[in-house]
Amino acid sequence: MLTKESNPLTPQNFPILSLYVHLLDDYLSWLLTRLEKGIGTHVVTLNAEMTMMAEENAALAQAIKAAELIIPDGSGIIIYMRLRGVKHRRCPGIELAESLVEKVGQSSSTNSPNSLCFFGGTSETAIKAVQAWQQRYPSLNILSQDGYVSEAEEAVWKKTLQDKQPQIIFVGIGVPRQELWIKENRHLCPNSIWVGVGGSFDIWAGNKSRAPNWLRNNNLEWSYRLYQEPWRWRRMLSLPKFLWRSILA
Repeated sequence: MLTKESNPLTPQNFPILSLYVHLLDDYLSWLLTRLEKGIGTHVVTLNAEMTMMAEENAALAQAIKAAELIIPDGSGIIIYMRLRGVKHRRCPGIELAESLVEKVGQSSSTNSPNSLCFFGGTSETAIKAVQAWQQRYPSLNILSQDGYVSEAEEAVWKKTLQDKQPQIIFVGIGVPRQELWIKENRHLCPNSIWVGVGGSFDIWAGNKSRAPNWLRNNNLEWSYRLYQEPWRWRRMLSLPKFLWRSILA
């Protein structure tokens, strides 16, 4: 069942087991409008693995439901909706994040010294991801911090965020940590767009690559990720479980 809140800035949503996704024709434009208005937003990129994880992690489920925008990132989510008669285009989180970076890089009005922030990955990955984007947009300024911080370093990092107030903050420290971290700390930059981006920094840094288009177009991008990260096989067991729940729910 589609539902819509009374607030015009809240899009329709569609239930996915105990969670839901928001349905928009243009997620980027919706986010850019909120960015222009200075409306703080937490973006969750929902997939089957995260959905099943939330079934057993109440804190994660709460963090996801508290987000202002939950996009259908995974092919499993799209299949779940199609089984219920709803046709909607998949919105990969990395592509939405890249579009945001490109908009900032192309716009002199928003490309302030503190427009973007990358938090996550190793120190080398964080540096390489920043450099990759700055090669495309030389005037782009990006505040960055790797994800391997001590308690003392994290306190300093939080103070930096509060002082700098970046407009868009990409957090790539893995699920569920990144969703919980954003929910806990978004008050530091209340007018910012916060996006959990998982392993996007590795791709931007050139450490890994995305699946070929033919795999993406056939809902098989997960298999390429498993090929690159075979240690994820235990987590991937959630995919057939999600499919089974999709059929029975």
